[in-house]
Amino acid sequence: MNEKKLMMQYSALQGCYWMLFGTVYSFATVYLLARGFDSTGIGICIAVGNICGVILQPVFAGMADRSSRITVQKLTAILAGLTLLALLLQYAVPDRILPVAALFIIADALLQVLQPLVNSVSVYYINRGVNVDFGIARGIGSLCYAIISSVLGALIARSGSSIILAVGSILLAVMIILLCRMPVYKGAYTSAAKADAKLSPDEKTEADAAQAAGGEGAGAVSSAGKPDAEASGGTGRTVKAPGGFIRRYPYVCIASIGLTLLMMNHNMQNSYQIQIITPLGGDSVALGNTLAIAAVMELPTMFLFSRMVKRISSSRLVMLSGVFFFAKAVAYLFCGNMTQMYAAQVLQMGAFALYIPATVYYVNEVMDPQDTFRGQALMAGTSTLGGVFGSLIGGLLIDYLNVRMMLIFGTIIAFIGMLTVFWAAPKAKGAPGKC
Repeated sequence: MNEKKLMMQYSALQGCYWMLFGTVYSFATVYLLARGFDSTGIGICIAVGNICGVILQPVFAGMADRSSRITVQKLTAILAGLTLLALLLQYAVPDRILPVAALFIIADALLQVLQPLVNSVSVYYINRGVNVDFGIARGIGSLCYAIISSVLGALIARSGSSIILAVGSILLAVMIILLCRMPVYKGAYTSAAKADAKLSPDEKTEADAAQAAGGEGAGAVSSAGKPDAEASGGTGRTVKAPGGFIRRYPYVCIASIGLTLLMMNHNMQNSYQIQIITPLGGDSVALGNTLAIAAVMELPTMFLFSRMVKRISSSRLVMLSGVFFFAKAVAYLFCGNMTQMYAAQVLQMGAFALYIPATVYYVNEVMDPQDTFRGQALMAGTSTLGGVFGSLIGGLLIDYLNVRMMLIFGTIIAFIGMLTVFWAAPKAKGAPGKC
């Protein structure tokens, strides 16, 4: 196995996904405004798409957990193909609210489902003893997001909003090609891969520990001393009843509520960024620049996270991200011009940039191996569900009150979310540093 080549492939996959996310989701308001939607209509479309995503995420995560026939690469490629179809069909429909809304909602829902599956691709290899550094790959995703945000803002100003569909379609095609070319291993993973990845530098490498923590699952050994691959009929995981998930991880579920509140504010900022910056003198180019600056600010955190998590527990890093989300909400509330708005993006390095890898590590450390795909779906669901309420409530507040009232509301829920995460995250079973 050429691990360097695989790392390049996976980094390219993360890059394509986050460019796709930046294209379809972050510029959704620009696209839908151009097709005749108002803020409330946009909020409804994004909210419904995210609701569908929340419903579908655990379904496909369960398939990834249980299926021995459909690999996570194949499943991700199939869903990427369906997303591509939903984008291409939008070229064929007229500028009417219902058909455009229906196709956008499908694309949005599938986009949300793809996120935990793209993350799970790294886990597929990590759990088989292959070195895939999630933090570096995700950092490259942020870099690609920054590039596409800057470039796409200028392209929209020059060519119109339809360029969003073209760019999104190209990115999905590249994703499908990458997924089809990534190697597939036969057989289930074993506990040795995860244990081996946690060795010290003298025993193996410190980087492996970060990679293992960044994964979303690893093999467990049954009470008989055999890998769970045998205990579960060769699937590699012992599947527990979904109804017991909340009982096994009550504090993780409560922490996810707090994270959802934080992501509500984050998604209001992203979904209605164009409305936020327009009174400050911004346009589509300024929107692209704002998103690009935020993405660039994520890079140091993403690339250095594997070192940070060796010194600070993942639960504390999740809590720290809550502090930065709240600080960014306050900064947005008091921005008076575009210079201040650009400066506020610096806080992204401790907010979303920390939230993404910290929650991935956190789930892997506090959950049993057979539950980690569903745990990752839960964490991805906080972002998706936050998008539901953030987009819907944000659109209503803008249409019936004003942008400032939306920002005030966002600051309040960010504060409540931060307090909830502070209370629940360190209490989870097996949380690092738990008393």
